Amino acid sequence: MGSPERGHFAGALPRFGRARKAEPLRADGEGVRHTTGVLLLLAISNLAAWCASSETVIQKRISEVRLTLVATDQNGRPVEELSPADITVLEDGRPVPRFELRTAADLRLRVAIVVDHSDSTRRSWSTVRSALSRSLQDVMRPDDEVMVLAFDGRIEMEHWVKDPGDLETVLSASGSGGLTALYDTIYQTCGRPLFATDGEPHRSAMILFSDGEDDLSVHGLADTIARAERSGIAVYTVTTHNPKKKTTGDAVLRSLAAATGGKDFVVKDAEQLGKALNEINGELRGSYLLYYRASEQPGVRAFRRVRVIPTQSGAHVRSREGYYTAP
Repeated sequence: MGSPERGHFAGALPRFGRARKAEPLRADGEGVRHTTGVLLLLAISNLAAWCASSETVIQKRISEVRLTLVATDQNGRPVEELSPADITVLEDGRPVPRFELRTAADLRLRVAIVVDHSDSTRRSWSTVRSALSRSLQDVMRPDDEVMVLAFDGRIEMEHWVKDPGDLETVLSASGSGGLTALYDTIYQTCGRPLFATDGEPHRSAMILFSDGEDDLSVHGLADTIARAERSGIAVYTVTTHNPKKKTTGDAVLRSLAAATGGKDFVVKDAEQLGKALNEINGELRGSYLLYYRASEQPGVRAFRRVRVIPTQSGAHVRSREGYYTAP
């Protein structure tokens, strides 16, 4: 819309006629009444503008913080009944006096299954494909939304999964291999319509199958974590190798999961992979939503660190590290 305005002023300027001489105030007071009327109209206009601006301030929206919690007992099993009295919430070290807690068991799932098809993970494709198909049939409900993406140097395939039985067929197509753009893929996936904020309560998660290596991305690990945190997506990572051997990619995947409230898994075979997927499914259906209002700082974008401490002995509560005060 800026171009037409610039064209209007850059083109022929409107021609004005010769200004009339100001008329003196007449003895009958007609000029006085006219001037007074104009001043009254200006005063009313200014008052209306002030009221409108005041109304805008009154209607300013108060932000709401929403975090997903996973609570487990000392044996690693999900806590089925978690109440506000069972936790203490700290924001930047200060207690949050009022918050709400509800189960997320009945919420719609929005899950992106992201599979690394680069050369370094080629050997695990068949194992991941069959295990995922079985696992998804156990957790997916009719109203859930699931998308599967495969990548190497870029996202090579995106497919909405309506029937869990279709997943193995979708993943059967092998990628071209090559370099790995892990961070860029996660960053771009977080911005997909699947995770758009639309007011519908849901649980967002990403299940990433990768070795954690990246040799091509423009974005870094910190940018990727921040994007997932802003989108409220818990990242679960699965890598396949001998758990006794540590790799540099393991640390990357652990950072992704810990910062976003997910969990990282290192599995060596199909049996361990199946157990990991079952645990992920249990957490997605057995988590909680924490709500509270936060004071706004207009125009200020900062990261507020949130810590949730269980009051029950032996219990463990996990969530993402915090939130940003502005997009």
